[in-house]
Amino acid sequence: MKSILSRNSSWAYRSVFVLSVVTILIGLWARVWKLGFPGQKIWDEIYFPVMARKFLEGTYQFDLHPPLGKFIIAVGIALLGDTPVGWRLMPLLFGVALIPLGAALGWYLMRERVAALLFAAFIAGETFLIAYSRIGIMDLILLFFTLATLLAALLVERPRQVLWVALLLGLAISVKWAVFMVVVPVGYVLWRKGFFRPFLASLWVSAVLYLAVVYVGALIAVTTNPWEAWQWTWEWHLKAFEKVTAAIPNPWGSPWWSWPLMLRTIRLSSLFATPTGELQVIAAIGNPVVWYGSTLAVVAGIFEAARRLIVRKQLASDPLVPILLGYVFLLLPWIPGTRIPYIYNYLPSYAFALMALVYWLVRIWDRRPWGPWVVVAFTALALASTVFFVPLAAGLPISAEAMEQRVWLDSWFYPHAELP
Repeated sequence: MKSILSRNSSWAYRSVFVLSVVTILIGLWARVWKLGFPGQKIWDEIYFPVMARKFLEGTYQFDLHPPLGKFIIAVGIALLGDTPVGWRLMPLLFGVALIPLGAALGWYLMRERVAALLFAAFIAGETFLIAYSRIGIMDLILLFFTLATLLAALLVERPRQVLWVALLLGLAISVKWAVFMVVVPVGYVLWRKGFFRPFLASLWVSAVLYLAVVYVGALIAVTTNPWEAWQWTWEWHLKAFEKVTAAIPNPWGSPWWSWPLMLRTIRLSSLFATPTGELQVIAAIGNPVVWYGSTLAVVAGIFEAARRLIVRKQLASDPLVPILLGYVFLLLPWIPGTRIPYIYNYLPSYAFALMALVYWLVRIWDRRPWGPWVVVAFTALALASTVFFVPLAAGLPISAEAMEQRVWLDSWFYPHAELP
């Protein structure tokens, strides 16, 4: 932190610092502003807070996902009641916690203070993440544990510390299975550090923790008989594996290849009219500057990796490698298309795309004297995009004309609109 706040900085760094702080403050404000709006369940709040409450009541309801995410949402309901703020408290806290987590990842992955600032700012100012911090679903809880697993791997200095990586991985897959593939970039980081064998040896800890979470869910909601709870745990897995490829049509669904292009986002709530004739809505539309910039960064990263392999230039120690591995392997499970996927399934991969964006901005930063000012300009543009789109992410009252200005594609806002 002392390095980030160092006074011996250029004007370009001070500019990035100020822009990042402003972005973070706006992102924090947008996440907490009238968290109880709308005062009814929206999007998948009809599922996960209901399931969380049932765990509190000791009542069973089948869900395809492991129970940890519902356990966490249940904490908010237990503290604040079965209310909109109660449903959304824990996703909000995890959404806020992603910001310092991003700063830490930026620093330990690239060892550049500007990287820490940029990654924190992009997470804070990403309007898709703002919208998802305001609803009672599990995706930002999942994203937090996924990135925390990577950070733990970056922090490992002794073999025994690998245990923390295994524990966090177990927590991640106890929310949703889909992020198991984070083992690839994590394993790569630990292999470069010389801790790959301890990591493989510790994966049993992840498995035991995962099974323990599912088993506890059975004891709470199904039966207090230990043997029957264990039998149910096995049967639940068989049933869940049968349903994991079920394709349930939904107009908000979108194919995996459309996610990097942000061709279909999700309108999370209905339109609400204020007494003054303005409109309010919660829509998970990503920050276009950051979203499309990250997609270009991934493409550039793939070409750069290929170029270095062809010319046999050193690549193994470059942070670009785990970034690309994380992006590709977390996206890989969605490519077969056996389920109806949604753009929020892209979030774990998108986090690595943001890392790729930060990676290239740091590379540009080192191109003196013009490079730092290019980064300043990009950060300012990203902040402006946050300010422009935050009314839809946070449900701020705006005019119908202003709303139309922010819906660039019909498929961002109207469920039955075809993809461009």
